[in-house]
Amino acid sequence: MSQKSPQRIGIYGGSFDPVHRAHIVLAQTALQTLPLDRVIFVPSGGIAHYKTDRQITPGKHRLAMIELAIAGNPCLQADPYEINRPEFTYTIQTLRHFRDQFPQGSTIYLLIGADWRYKLSTWKEGDALVREFNIALFSRPGFEAPSPAPTQTDDPFVYIPMPLLDLASSDIRERIQLGQPVETMLPAGVWPYIQSHGLYR
Repeated sequence: MSQKSPQRIGIYGGSFDPVHRAHIVLAQTALQTLPLDRVIFVPSGGIAHYKTDRQITPGKHRLAMIELAIAGNPCLQADPYEINRPEFTYTIQTLRHFRDQFPQGSTIYLLIGADWRYKLSTWKEGDALVREFNIALFSRPGFEAPSPAPTQTDDPFVYIPMPLLDLASSDIRERIQLGQPVETMLPAGVWPYIQSHGLYR
């Protein structure tokens, strides 16, 4: 990367299968609230270690849908880092990769839903992840992002409230299979792409 001055970067990982409006709202909320210079969407490379019940849509399609969803916003970008790796990539590996891409002194935030708050310790090198990087927890339906107690000064997390859009990629896939409308749930350009490539049928 060509920037010489430190950057404030949000890393937003997930399957994005497909990317939907709530994903974009979270990224935009992160840009404004933290604030960040950019948010990088990093679609996963394959079946996550906690999901074994289905095959994920090929990375080239998920990446293309993200690029359509964020078109026109230079502060949002998509990166194929995990898609291009031949093996499963752990979050700590992805964060270290991006930390190395930016000038020294840059601040890297991992953007995740508040429902992951008490599961991070089970992740690969979970303790190191919390030590080395900033973790921003976002509200999602059923999991409000709490504010730490006034006397709790050692909380390593940043809590970000955001509009609670009750959207899930799994529900969108199911609706498409049933022939139900989904266009309003998706960012501009994503539904035409899904139709033209016959995805989720």
